[in-house]
Amino acid sequence: MEKKRGANWGVDEEVLVIEEVKRRGDILFGSFKGSGVKGKGKGLKEKEWQGIADLLNSKFDTQKRTWEEVKKKYYNIKTRSKEKLDGLKHPKTGGGPPLPPLSQGEETFLRLSASEPNMCGVAGGIDTDAPGTSDINDQPVHVDHSLEAEGTGTLITSVETSSLTRSLQESESRKRNIEELEETNLKLDNKRLEEEIQKIKEEKEILTLKKEVLILKKQKLILDIQTSFPSFLAEM
Repeated sequence: MEKKRGANWGVDEEVLVIEEVKRRGDILFGSFKGSGVKGKGKGLKEKEWQGIADLLNSKFDTQKRTWEEVKKKYYNIKTRSKEKLDGLKHPKTGGGPPLPPLSQGEETFLRLSASEPNMCGVAGGIDTDAPGTSDINDQPVHVDHSLEAEGTGTLITSVETSSLTRSLQESESRKRNIEELEETNLKLDNKRLEEEIQKIKEEKEILTLKKEVLILKKQKLILDIQTSFPSFLAEM
């Protein structure tokens, strides 16, 4: 049986998910150390995810979200944010399509991540809540889980300059397009000029031929008159 596709996520929904996950990060991403607390820690995390789902469902008149969907959406946004951030920090050489702009959810994730020194742990456990690869399948992007370990300065700088970077990329692209158009127009102008010069040469040759024909006709006419009316010419 084909799996029913869920309703698309709105911008406000994504932003709320990120804000709530970051606010509850101590429990959602905390490590529970000690014996006998693994199951308890998992239950606490699921309860927090469910709390976010309940909040979403109370605020938005969309399809009811389960806590599993909320968790999956968070990790999808995290993965896409890291992919785009890596693209800004290490742009590909040799051209290629421009990077897609950050969504509001992705900007929110990077902004809030930049203000965190690291994910805080809760005393007493081991984190078993990391999602499997099947949980992150909205887009085929490279997964890098080192975001929380990066320096906060790099993150905040990249977020603040992402719009400027995109503007510079667009400006450079427009500049290349203008240069290409100018080069094309110059080639067309040169081609038209060559064609006009060739046309003038041909017209000049035609005029020269016509002049020669007229001279020959005149000479023939004089010769005919001399032949037909020799006495008339003698009297002149």
